[in-house]
Parts: sequence; structure tokens; C-alpha cells
Amino acid sequence: MNQTERLPLVTDYIDQWAKIQPHALAMVQHEDGREITYKKFRTLMDFFALRLLDLGIQKGDRVATQLVLLPEHMALMYACFKIGAIFAPLDVRLTEDEMVRDINKIEPKAFFFLGNTPVRDFRKVGMAVQKGCPAVKHLVQFTPDPKPGDIIDGAIGISRFMNKPRLILLKLSDMVTGRLQKACQTLNKRTPALIIYTTGTTGEPKPAVLCHENILVQNQILERGIAFKGDRTEFSILVNLPPSHVGCITETLMTTLYMGGKAVLLRIFDTKATLEAIQRHRVKVIGQIPTMFRMLWNFPGYDTYDLSSLECVVYAGSAVDTAFLKKLARMAPKFGTGIGMTENAGFATFTPMGIPLEEMAGQVGRAFPDLAPVTVRKPMNTDGSAGEELADEEIGEICYHSPIVFLGYFNQPGETRKAVSREGILYTGDLGYVKQMSGYKALYLSGRKKFMIKQKGYNVFPGEVEEHIGRMEGVDMAEVIGVKHDLFDEGIMAFVRPSKGSAITAKDVMDHCKSIASYKRPQHVEIWPSDQELPLTRSTKVNKLKLSALAVPIVEKLRKEGGWDAKAN
Repeated sequence: MNQTERLPLVTDYIDQWAKIQPHALAMVQHEDGREITYKKFRTLMDFFALRLLDLGIQKGDRVATQLVLLPEHMALMYACFKIGAIFAPLDVRLTEDEMVRDINKIEPKAFFFLGNTPVRDFRKVGMAVQKGCPAVKHLVQFTPDPKPGDIIDGAIGISRFMNKPRLILLKLSDMVTGRLQKACQTLNKRTPALIIYTTGTTGEPKPAVLCHENILVQNQILERGIAFKGDRTEFSILVNLPPSHVGCITETLMTTLYMGGKAVLLRIFDTKATLEAIQRHRVKVIGQIPTMFRMLWNFPGYDTYDLSSLECVVYAGSAVDTAFLKKLARMAPKFGTGIGMTENAGFATFTPMGIPLEEMAGQVGRAFPDLAPVTVRKPMNTDGSAGEELADEEIGEICYHSPIVFLGYFNQPGETRKAVSREGILYTGDLGYVKQMSGYKALYLSGRKKFMIKQKGYNVFPGEVEEHIGRMEGVDMAEVIGVKHDLFDEGIMAFVRPSKGSAITAKDVMDHCKSIASYKRPQHVEIWPSDQELPLTRSTKVNKLKLSALAVPIVEKLRKEGGWDAKAN
């Protein structure tokens, strides 16, 4: 499907597939085996849409959720899209205070939340929102078949909210008034549809607003990247990322529904359930953060699961080494990666299929200029205009262009201006360069602008050092950060997690790093327990801010022992 054939709204694809292939599966809930056809999903979407209109939810109103991945949750999302409401899924791990903070940033009219679960009593969140978020007028609690006292005061249970007689009455009324169709006819490709909060690795989360066009172009980019050649009804993908993340919503789930395929849903990520789901449902594609792949590979009995149905595996979110790619290659005949961010709805690039591992290592794919150009530029000028585009192999800031540039941070024009130039070019904060390959131009990632280390007058990209350490036999993963150093401005500290059974030492790592430039070598190596995860963000990326906090007492101890920068004082 080329750009001129693209339908304007994400919901248009649900309507389309419900007509063309009504009995094809749109999604399967792994935990209980529920199957939802495109016809059933469209019906559920429309019932939710009518119920939202009945509540008084209108175009531009926000609807927030704190729910796990469920067909009803996704139908609610598409219902918001269909009437022009802006859907905002929030992470189930947020505390009551964090929920109140983030909800007040967007002032939603309605909030949908879980009840008392074995993991956590989410009713406390509902009560906190009820007390601390005055904009919220409607609270809906996802507790099916509640007993007396299960639903908090002031909220309505989901069973009552989706009461069948009420829905039938609304449907009959809509057949006369055409209310739902009229609401949908006011929308266009640039209508705000989705708010996804940035994950906050470099500060407090910001609510990024995405429109229909942002999402659909990202879907096309990922569709091209995966390059699935079979019948669309045979396409299946496992969705096991949190619904508060573009990796779940716009990338895996919505790309699948855009393509007319089947999404296999996990309510929440679990290593064993992921492997079981691939095996049971014969999943063909899986996309994850590298950390999640490592968790699968390290899971006891991993080799006993039948993963032969996998045709393509996709990773994104952080750099990997050649050893990682070799493991990935054993999972499926096709594998790839790309780069993107919340503010462009997901992927902006993707690696060509079938290229050698050595060619793939270090790069993050090619852009698709007919869909959305990607450039490398000088910093944004002081007047807010975009910096000059750089020549091939010159390092600069990676920038995305319309139509994948988000609409802005909700009610934060100052923050939006920092990210988007006057010409509408999105500055990502990622540093990289373009290199001409055989038949295409590859984008290479040098590192995050905010995490670049300044040492001895040089710029050191953490990813380069991490990749070098990662080549060592016995290293599972490495993370590098800069820490204040009175002599070098910043010192380099490496956190290294050995592979299981490896006896690698800090000295081994330091010796290995003698083969790179002296200004890139770590001043200290901290060996991380092989059976423990490094601190992660909510999107399962390694949290460098937490590593920086952990580095403070380590440096204090080193100074007392005469190490680090003690000799500079």
C-alpha cells in the first residue's frame, strides 16, 4: 500500500477489515484464549464509542486509562479515536501520586482503571484520582461481575457501563440520528488521537500528542521493515509490551490491525507466558526491547519451547553487539531493528532484510523518504529554526520530518519548541550519522545527546564503549555512564553483567579496553551480579539515571581508597 492509498483514520482500517474479512481474527487473549474477530472488534469499538458519546465525551476531550492489555481496553482506545476523543493509556506501575501528577497534566474527562487484583488494589488509584483530579467527571472501574463493595463510591463498574439493554437502546437511537457517523465525519488525518507519556529517562514524563497520520505512517514504515509476504490473515504478532508505550500500542498492535493480521495479547509481560504464547499460537513476529530477549534466552528451559513458527524478530530501544545479533538470528530467519521515539509514534527507520550481521551491527536502518524523511543536522538555531543538514558520515543530531512528527506536548508549548523547529522538524536528542552502503543509506546511532560523556576534551559515546566491552567472551551486557571527575570533567564508569557461569573480573574488562583510545577507557568497572537485572525504566530500557545515582556511593568509596579523582584534590 503506497502513501496515496493510505486511509485517513486508524479506525478506517477496522471498518475495512470488518467488511472484507469479518471472521478473520483481530486479536487473541493468550491467558484465557478469547478470540476477537474483526467484525466483533468493530462492534465492540462502536458500542464503546456510543457509550462515550452518551457520557458527553466529545472531540478533543481526553480519556485516561490505567489498565492491562485487554481486547476491551483496545476497543475503548479505538472508540476514542472514532469520536475524536484523545486516548491516554498510563502505566499500571505508576503510584497513586504519579497518576494524579500525570492525569492533571492532561485533565481528562473520564478515567478507566482496574479494581482489586492479586497484584495490587487499583481502587486506591481510583480514589486518589477522584480526590486529586478535579477535571475527571467519570470513573469506570474494570471489575467484571462485582460483588457488593467491590466498586468504589462515585465510580461505575464496567459491566454496568456496558449494560447490554443500554447499548441496544443507544444503537437503535444511532440508527435514526446517525450520531456516531456525524462525530466521525468531523475528523481528519491530523486530528489528535493518542497521548503517550515519554518514559522519563531524562526527566519528568511529558504527554506527547499523536495524530492519526503519525500513527499510520509509522505502521507503513514497520510494515515495510518486516516485509511479510504471506496472506494478511496469516500474519500474527505477539504484543507483550505495556500499553502505555508506543512499542505496544502504535508499533506491534496497531501495525497488525492496520495490516489486517492477528495480535496475540499478553495482559502484562511475563517471560514464561511469552514463550508459551509463541508456541501455542504459532506466532510469526515478535518485537521486544533487547533486555526482554535476554530474559527469554536466560529463562530455564528456553530450548524446550517450540519457536519454529517465528519468521521475523525485531528489537529496538538500545544498541546491541554482534553476539546478540547471532543469538537473534537463531530465533528466526529474518530479524531487524530501527530507531524511533514516542514523539514520532514509533519506528522511523528499519534495517534491510538479509544483510550480513557485520553490516547490521551498529546501524539502525534506512529511512523511507517517500513516507517520512530522516536527516542528520546541526543543532537547532537560537531562533528556533532547524540547523543545517550535514553531509554523509558527519555526526549530528538525528531529525525526523513530517508526517511522523508529533503534534506537540499537551499544553506544554515551551517544551514543544525545544523539540520541534519552526519548520516542523523534530530534533530527537539522538546523535548519529548517515553512511552510504551498497544500494541504500544506513543511519548509525552514536548515542544520546544527554548521555554523551565529556572526558579530557573529547566526546565519548557510551554505545561505542558498551559495544567494545560486549565483544568480550563472558560478558552478557555492559552499560557505560559519565560521572563527575575533578580531573577529567567526567570519568567513565562501566557496569558489566557477566554471562551465567562467567568469572570475568573488572581487571579483565580494563585490560580489554586497552585496545581502544585512552580517552574512551573506563576509570572504573563495576561487576554486576549475573543473576540480577540492571535497573530498568518502565519501557524496559536500562535506566541510566538510576545507574548514575548508584555510581555516587561507588565514587565516594573509591575516593576514600585513593582512587577515581582523589589525586586531583
